[in-house]
Amino acid sequence: MRSSIPSRLSLILAAAACLFSNARFSGAAAAQQSAAPASTAPSIALKPYTAPDQSASAGVPSGWTVTSGSQTVIQMTGPQGAEIVLGKTFIARNAAFQAGKRGTGGTDLSMPYSANLEQKMTMILQQGAALGGMPAPQITFTSATPIQLPPALGQCGRFVLNATSTKGPLMIMGVFCSLPLDSAGIFKNILIEAQAPASVAPQDAPIASAVFASYKIPASMLQKKVAPFTAPPMPAGGVGAAGMLPELKASDTFADCFDESVIRGYGPNQLPQECGGRLPNP
Repeated sequence: MRSSIPSRLSLILAAAACLFSNARFSGAAAAQQSAAPASTAPSIALKPYTAPDQSASAGVPSGWTVTSGSQTVIQMTGPQGAEIVLGKTFIARNAAFQAGKRGTGGTDLSMPYSANLEQKMTMILQQGAALGGMPAPQITFTSATPIQLPPALGQCGRFVLNATSTKGPLMIMGVFCSLPLDSAGIFKNILIEAQAPASVAPQDAPIASAVFASYKIPASMLQKKVAPFTAPPMPAGGVGAAGMLPELKASDTFADCFDESVIRGYGPNQLPQECGGRLPNP
């Protein structure tokens, strides 16, 4: 790996928290808030937590409880119904979406790969509600801001949305990534999000920002997390079908690019050519 994994995850996610806490602003104001640097996030005391399998770590705020930590995913709950989920992965098959229909072959659901990020996020929330025996939530995106990265890494963006639930209106914010389609028509979707009842969500935004910024994944685990669900075929010396992950020269190359483009937020002038940047390949 070219670098360690800690990063400017704080920059990306603290910006999302700024959007969350200012979700009542106009679209222009929300866009301005999304550019706020991580250093503007208030200091929140956190207790270090590492998953038992050493796959990820994060800080836990006072009064919050970790409910699970495994395979790079950390979940915690706080007062007044707040929840944070770090690194949840949804495996999707490229097919028509049917709410409540479980995936096959190790997948969680089916949804069209061609759908945009907001549509995919909506389908994942609808799937969760259907599997839990709850009515489909009504979802309204307050903000959706793409994260610029090479097409070979898929699509990522920050979001803020309002959703209905059986317990009342919710506000949800975070970062959502849809990774490239693999050779079997399957793709991974990775979510880092915080949700809370709409009445208390703005007050919880600084806490969510601090937790997001503390989230870390060891390099070896990140490689596994972003690897295609289906092992790629033997290199054939070319690029696969439209939308598919190109043949990369080593198993860690995609993880490096994901780390530097998505987590660290490097731009084209800071990225090597293999990651869609302008620097010569190392």
